[in-house]
Amino acid sequence: MKLNILRLISMLFLLTGPAAQASSEIETLIDMLHQNGTISDAQYARLQAELGERKIKNNQQVISLDKQRLQAKKSSDVEVSVKGAVSVKTPDGAFTTKIGARVMADATAYKNDNNTMGDGTKIRRARMSLQGKMYHDWAYKFEYDFATGEIKGIADAFVEYQGLDAMSVRVGNMKDPFSLQFQMNANYNLFMERSLTNGLNTGRHIGAMVFTNRKNWTASAGLFGGAVQTVGKEKDEGWGLGSRVTYAPINSQGSLLHLAVSANYRDAGEVAILRFKQQPESNVSGINIVDTGNIAKVDFHSKYGLEVAMVSGPLSVQSEYVTASVSRYSAPSLAFNSWYIQTGYLLTGESRQYRQGKFGKIAPRSSVGNGGIGAWELGLRYSTINLNDQNIMGGAAKSLTLGVNWFATSTIRFSANYINVLQVNGGPLESVHPDIIQLRSQWAF
Repeated sequence: MKLNILRLISMLFLLTGPAAQASSEIETLIDMLHQNGTISDAQYARLQAELGERKIKNNQQVISLDKQRLQAKKSSDVEVSVKGAVSVKTPDGAFTTKIGARVMADATAYKNDNNTMGDGTKIRRARMSLQGKMYHDWAYKFEYDFATGEIKGIADAFVEYQGLDAMSVRVGNMKDPFSLQFQMNANYNLFMERSLTNGLNTGRHIGAMVFTNRKNWTASAGLFGGAVQTVGKEKDEGWGLGSRVTYAPINSQGSLLHLAVSANYRDAGEVAILRFKQQPESNVSGINIVDTGNIAKVDFHSKYGLEVAMVSGPLSVQSEYVTASVSRYSAPSLAFNSWYIQTGYLLTGESRQYRQGKFGKIAPRSSVGNGGIGAWELGLRYSTINLNDQNIMGGAAKSLTLGVNWFATSTIRFSANYINVLQVNGGPLESVHPDIIQLRSQWAF
């Protein structure tokens, strides 16, 4: 009888597994058998020892299973957010991905243009972007514009190392570090199109750039090759250097003073051709109001820019001056320049946001759909560009722009601009002074 009981208890040891409750019930059974004399003292001691060993093994199994569950959770679980943009990240933040998009639909009417510009509508931008981080220190971004299409649709396409304390390093296709209005995302510009100064811009190129962003200052410098293209090269495309430094001695919520300088140098390579052109702060017609045409025998050209901006509550002011010089083989050098000044006022009391040397989005205090009216903003801009020098008569133009923006939510914006081209001297549209009315609906996240 005693032998059968001992065998039964041994089988229970094997069957209970890691359950703490079962171990406790077996211990109670052993105590009862010992008290009524069914098992001897020696057998009781042996069974207690075996039960103790079983408890230790059970605890080890529980700890191992908990570790496995935790590891599985860390490796498989992700956090998903749809606020503002669609973003996914691992719990430890080592890997993140954000999907963004923007669509801008424009409608424009041209008057007093001598029938040179056609009224119409246009999808100005239709972009999708993918950006995020890998292994904590690596960042990436790829953005494609379907409105442009083909290889020209590639905008930002780079990887970035952020593991250094003093600076970050970016490699790929990116904006040259030049000009406040160009560095700003087009979603957040005060007006539908950048000013006439954009005719002297630097654009995007493939290269490498180092940069540092701090609360009150930023610095960036890069070495660049050519723009994105698929056409084979029979001649050297040239190379360039670019740099921009910003300083904000006043930088707090609703109060800002921004100062900056930019410099850009570009060797023309064996192509030796350069062209500056600009539309009248409107993009639908595709007609340039100033245009140098192809400038031949170019050795190199350089550009310099000065920036100043301020914010005081709902009021913002922004201005830039850009000059470009062109050195030519067996021909006099050329000098062009452009500048603008603009001001904006948010009627609903918001302030323009500023970070890393540029302005960001307007976040309405109350959004339409949540019982609010969104954010309303008025804007005024004067800009001028001069592409006349020596034997190059690309034209000189002056323009005045009025604008109204309605930010229904942080992702939906409607804009209306009136542009009056005050003066055009020289160039392809000399003495043409169009009045332009344009509207835009914008969805961006």
